[in-house]
Amino acid sequence: MRVLAFGEILWDIIEGREHLGGAPFNFAAHMAQCGNDVKIISRIGNDSLGMRARNLSEIHGVDTSWIQTDHVFPTGIVDVTLSDGQPDYVIRENAAFDYISSDSIWTGLAENAFDVFYFGSLVQRNAVSAQTLARILSQGQFKHVFYDVNLRKLCYSEDILRDSLSACTILKLNRDEIGMITEIFGAGHLSEEEFSKYIKALYPAIKIIIITAAEAGCFIYESQFHHVPGIPVKVRDAIGAGDAFSAAFMHMYAATGDAGTAARVANNVGAFVATQTGAIPTYSDEINSMLKPHSSNSKRRG
Repeated sequence: MRVLAFGEILWDIIEGREHLGGAPFNFAAHMAQCGNDVKIISRIGNDSLGMRARNLSEIHGVDTSWIQTDHVFPTGIVDVTLSDGQPDYVIRENAAFDYISSDSIWTGLAENAFDVFYFGSLVQRNAVSAQTLARILSQGQFKHVFYDVNLRKLCYSEDILRDSLSACTILKLNRDEIGMITEIFGAGHLSEEEFSKYIKALYPAIKIIIITAAEAGCFIYESQFHHVPGIPVKVRDAIGAGDAFSAAFMHMYAATGDAGTAARVANNVGAFVATQTGAIPTYSDEINSMLKPHSSNSKRRG
């Protein structure tokens, strides 16, 4: 499967240590670990962190040919604090990923079709990257467009949300983000199911809505709304678990066409990552086995 991610590559500074991250990069790296052909469109600084990011991207199996180098703005940095394994973020402004250009990738993009296109909200905080994303979404060739909401304080707006929702076919968010979105939209308090039906009515091109709920698992709304139970684990480091969930879900859904199966596998992968250190740990044999769709369960290939 051919996968294209768009957005930030950055470094999380956690307890004085540098960890390569950014939701789009984490998603891309997990998709590569699932066995897919993965590219990422991003931008890094002409600095040591940028050089390390490019090298590590290659190590994780992500094609770096569309990672741009900025000679003015630095590689993105996020200051992270952890409380009971849960992260809180301060994202530094004017990072290289705020200035992603379409110029260097447009010819190649126009000549290639991808099965999956992934994007989030943070990369749209600056008009330059937001305009590049809008151009890609309007003219690219994708079977599935996966929008992982990932709201970060001071880095989103109603326009970003509405534009993103109108462009995607698969929407993923968490329980907390339901309240944040309904407040912005003036929709009042809605349950997970009510929210799903509300968004689907506004944006009928969205085929699947995924609402993650940590240890409680997730909720899936396709033609019907249902709950997929979670996997109880002792959390060591929750960073990257949501991105691993997204990648596993998209990998399995594209392969099988079964959202319920995809969600069950994704819950397992996200739980596994939460028990490990770092956002992109090497999968266990058990996880690798789950990520291989059985032909008897496969409905279609994405």
